[in-house]
Order: sequence, then C-alpha cells, then structure tokens
Amino acid sequence: SRLPRSVPESSTEDIPWLVAERPEQIQFWQVNDYAAGTIPENYEPRYAYPLIVWLTGRDCGVDESLTHIASMSPQNYLGLTVDECLFDLQEAGQHDIDMPVEFLKRLVDVENRVVAAVRSLRQVVNVHTERIFLAGAGDAASVALLLAMHQPEWFGGCIAFGGTVPPAATLLANKAELAGKRFFLGTPGGRSAWQTSGSVRNGARQLVAAGADVSVSVNASETDPLVSRHSLREVDQWIISGILADA
Repeated sequence: SRLPRSVPESSTEDIPWLVAERPEQIQFWQVNDYAAGTIPENYEPRYAYPLIVWLTGRDCGVDESLTHIASMSPQNYLGLTVDECLFDLQEAGQHDIDMPVEFLKRLVDVENRVVAAVRSLRQVVNVHTERIFLAGAGDAASVALLLAMHQPEWFGGCIAFGGTVPPAATLLANKAELAGKRFFLGTPGGRSAWQTSGSVRNGARQLVAAGADVSVSVNASETDPLVSRHSLREVDQWIISGILADA
C-alpha cells in the first residue's frame, strides 16, 4: 500500500526551502541530515516520477552521485542520495550458521535510513512507488546489491557499478521476491579490471539462478571511469525499456 504523502499541486516555488536565487537553478536540496535530493529541470507535480536512490561512499560521494542521477536524464527521474551506508560486508561469511548480531543491526540501520529518506522525499515530491531503483558504485554498489536482495519488494530494480554480491546476500536473499526483479550490473573494461569484472559476472550468475532479470554492461575501455556517461545513458534506456515492457 502507498504511504500518505503531501505533494505540492502547483510548482516547487511553493516550497520556500527548495527555491534557489533564481527558479531555473532549482536542482538540489538537503532532504535530511544524511540525504540529498534532485528534481528534473521542469518538474511536474501531478506526474509520479521514477526515483533513483543512490547510496554514497568512498568511490562516489554525494555531489558526484547527484550529478550522475541528473546526467542520466534531465527530465525522467527524481534523485535521492543516502550517506553513511557502508559497513563490513565480509563480517558474515557464506557458510556462517548464525549471522553476527552487529552485522544484522547495521543492515537494519542502513535499511531504515533508506526508508526514512524516501519517506521524507515523498512529503515534497511525487514519487512512483513501484519505480524506485536502488543504486551505488564501488563498495556502495555491493551494499545496494545486499539491500536489493534482502528487500527486493521495496525496489523496482538495482543499479550497481563495480559492486559484487556479498557472501551474506546469498543467506539473506528473499528468493521468492527476487524472481523477475531487474538488476543492472556495470563493470570496468580492460585487462586491469579483469578481477572486478569476474566478480560482477559471478554475481550475475547468482542473481540469474535466483530468477532475477540481469543486464551486464562492460566499459569499452579501461580508461573509462567506473560510472561513465555512456553507462548512465545505458541505465536510462534500461529503466525506460522496463517501464514500457510493464505497460
């Protein structure tokens, strides 16, 4: 069921703390202490937008993450970055019988941060609740994969650049809900990225075995950044194609 929300019916100019010195500069704002948001250039309050929730980390900070979301499309998406989501994903190994309590506490804490940030955002802008995509790069991508496998019913899909499926994810995965869920896995190109690429493909095989719909994108050159403009365009096309297929 959808959470209650308060959506402005006219324009973002009705929200004083969203307004920059010039209205055309309205792009980014602080949603709460650990989350920042971005809106399309010509935000239409009556339209329910897909939302990209980007977990930030060492490989991709807040400013860079917000820029990536805006670069995917100037019109198609709302964006939300959530900070302080990294933790030791090797703490619970694949063959552990019992999950360490601290690991589970940290996982729940991160999940609560994501939920609270999305709820805060929905008080201001119109979010399509069935089109919320979790994203991250590097270490944060691995956390995103863990969350998306643990709570797949929360998200319309997961976008992971250079992330690997953590050992704990195979134990915590909600396999019944994973069937048909969409994952976009981006990996660096070139010989120097062979190990990362192999880990990404291994994770892709695990997700496919669980019934997920997986797309893997390999950078054309090892000189390309982990999150390139080309890969962001691919993500935009991947999301839109999924929406059209559902329609």
